[in-house]
Amino acid sequence: MTTTERVTSSGPSPTTAAPATTDARRAPWWYLIVVLGLAGIVFAAVGYYNVRLNPYAYDAASIDTAAQGLVDGKNLANYDPNIDLRSLRRAQIQHMRTSPDVVIFGGSRWQEARSEIIPGGHNVYNAYVSNDQVEDMLAITQILYQAGRLPKTIVFSLRFVSLQPVAQRGTYDWKVWESEYAAMAHILGVTPVSYPTRAPVEIWSGTFNFPGLFARMLQLNTAKNPPELTTASQTADRDIIASDGSLHWSKASEAKFTRKFVDNAVDKEILTVGPTQPAIDPGEVDLMGKLIDWLHTKNVKVMIVQTPYHPGYWQRIQAYPFAKTLHGNEAVALELARTHGAIAENHYDPSNYRHCVPENFVDHIHPRPPCLADMFKDLPDLVTGVRGGTA
Repeated sequence: MTTTERVTSSGPSPTTAAPATTDARRAPWWYLIVVLGLAGIVFAAVGYYNVRLNPYAYDAASIDTAAQGLVDGKNLANYDPNIDLRSLRRAQIQHMRTSPDVVIFGGSRWQEARSEIIPGGHNVYNAYVSNDQVEDMLAITQILYQAGRLPKTIVFSLRFVSLQPVAQRGTYDWKVWESEYAAMAHILGVTPVSYPTRAPVEIWSGTFNFPGLFARMLQLNTAKNPPELTTASQTADRDIIASDGSLHWSKASEAKFTRKFVDNAVDKEILTVGPTQPAIDPGEVDLMGKLIDWLHTKNVKVMIVQTPYHPGYWQRIQAYPFAKTLHGNEAVALELARTHGAIAENHYDPSNYRHCVPENFVDHIHPRPPCLADMFKDLPDLVTGVRGGTA
């Protein structure tokens, strides 16, 4: 054997070294693909079970079925009222066979405004949602208009951040209705905020929220009865969204609203928001004014009504900057009445209503039916717009 032959035979040949080099380069990519594949499987599983276990938050078909049941006069009993109310409202309006006389639209402070406590015998639909903004007002109007269900009167109200600039908001719920908001903005001749700004990314990502799924599993583990459409107006353990849109607490939920529970909620809220002063964006005010003007062209009366705050909270919050925003909202309502012909009724201050006492609140901002009934009695008739209910 020659020297050349010995060297060649004892060293690595090109044909045996190449696979090792290729495998070494390929390994990180295969590892990444496997990790991404496993992560995708986990996310898909979380999303699937979130939809299965929380259908009224994530499943369009279940929401549509519930909406049809509400239109048919039944009530939706569920473990809690934290569902996708905006999608439910949209679906219910689309299924309505006739237009309501009055649509009440605002945040959850309206949640217990039941039709039976409202004078006049009108057909009232309570379309309350959580964390309402002016963009929501445009969206609900578009939904009603598109469905041919504009009412005789629509009642709006101003939450403490309803007029806050979009960039400063800490909530994103309004984005559920981003397409309806954008459609009505175009009708009003207004450029909507950009799609990247209004895209409901947070809602999409919520479907894949594992802590939310885990919390839901714990809730279901202790639940005694499943969700259902029912003719009952109250149950022992499930809260109800009634056919008129209002919320009826379960007996178990009502038992939690003790004086101590409510007082603690008031104290906590004052400490949390008292030092803050949410901005009032003139652009949002102008947008609301344009919407009111358009509704008037469709012969829809517009009322701007504020609901009462907890009396202890209202009295104490006056010493904090936060009160400036509340009084600013009241001033906006009066200005919209003056310049756009709305009917403004400011009722943040509960002192004139004998049932607006601590026992008739579930926290600082959510009045119970007896307090709301006092407020409605003090309002002009929701259809005629005059006091006493006669034209």
